[in-house]
Amino acid sequence: ELWNLMDTPVEEQRLLHLVTFVIGISEEVTAPGALALDNIEQAEVEVGRLDRLKASKMKELVMKKQRELDEIYMMAHMEPDANATQEKMMAVIDSGIFDPSDLLASMDQQIAKAKDEAVSRKEIMDKMERWMAACEEESWLEDYNRDENR
Repeated sequence: ELWNLMDTPVEEQRLLHLVTFVIGISEEVTAPGALALDNIEQAEVEVGRLDRLKASKMKELVMKKQRELDEIYMMAHMEPDANATQEKMMAVIDSGIFDPSDLLASMDQQIAKAKDEAVSRKEIMDKMERWMAACEEESWLEDYNRDENR
């Protein structure tokens, strides 16, 4: 599932095939050269690269979720949480205080809650939009009636 979330190509997934194969072996490693120093170093480099890729993709996902949440707030004329700015989210991820997966789950909950709140405001917002349109039309008619050049 993480591979899919991170949009990792199959070629990159295969790079770790040997490592996952060796880890998957229960008691003995019998494949010749499976624990060779070159393989171990290659695995360390690949794990480091994947950790950086994971952090980068998690940041992208968090930013995407934050933009979605901000859009919901804007469309529903709700005030966004001042503590949930993108800069603060990135700082939280970089600090390692929260597991990015937990942060994403929390953001999904916030999005669901914001959508529910937006739905509950929809009727009021529709009435406000109709009222504002009527006020604009009334203003236009008053201007039109005052215009002597018509």
